[in-house]
Amino acid sequence: MQRDQAHRTNELLEHIAIALEKNNKKETQTTKDIVYKSEIPGFEGTLDALDVLTDIKTITDEYASKENLTNMTEARDYYKEKFENTAAFQAWNALTPTSDNPDPAGYGGGGFDGLVEYETDLQEIRVDSDHDIRSTAKYYQECLALDSYENLNTKKDCILDYVTNEFGALGARYTDIIKFAYYLSEPNALKYTSANRGYYSCAFNTRFSGHLIKGGKDFLVKGINKEGDERYFALGYVDQATDYFKRIA
Repeated sequence: MQRDQAHRTNELLEHIAIALEKNNKKETQTTKDIVYKSEIPGFEGTLDALDVLTDIKTITDEYASKENLTNMTEARDYYKEKFENTAAFQAWNALTPTSDNPDPAGYGGGGFDGLVEYETDLQEIRVDSDHDIRSTAKYYQECLALDSYENLNTKKDCILDYVTNEFGALGARYTDIIKFAYYLSEPNALKYTSANRGYYSCAFNTRFSGHLIKGGKDFLVKGINKEGDERYFALGYVDQATDYFKRIA
């Protein structure tokens, strides 16, 4: 996480440095070899902070003493905070994608599900509170299409892999699995509700197909996780999560 933040900060500094260089006005006095740099309105203080952050050599004890700072670390932190309070950093940070806002710049497209129009991100995945699970389902859907993953040949394989990698030793709830199966069929489908449980619940019922709880080398079993809750695990993984489990079918 810190490495990603550092990478993003360095990328930000590079973009801002280029922008400031292009917009910077220079005025040279004819009698003296002194170049004056004017501040860009709204970006006051950015140049000083940027100079310090991009050139570690300037952060010396002598430099720090000018700002009443005691050492290089304190000086670095001081100018980092000063830079992050500038309009340049805040404007760039507002355009950084997050799970809550995957397309802040508005470059994504949109779609229509037969009832309403909806917004999509750059990967054309529907943007709503289920965006994360939609994105995961899209990933598994693409894995199936590529046919290059030995352990992902069917939707059942994808569901078992999802339960193991997404929930690990905690295990998955019934609703977690049903919801993923729903989006695995169509990542941009209408938002999942309890009304969608019926069809997919057949995979848990031996009276119907029951294919998620029996058949093949791997399937779902029930186990007690370390928090004492009963959850679903893939048979091929459950031994790593708990000593207490049972087959459903």
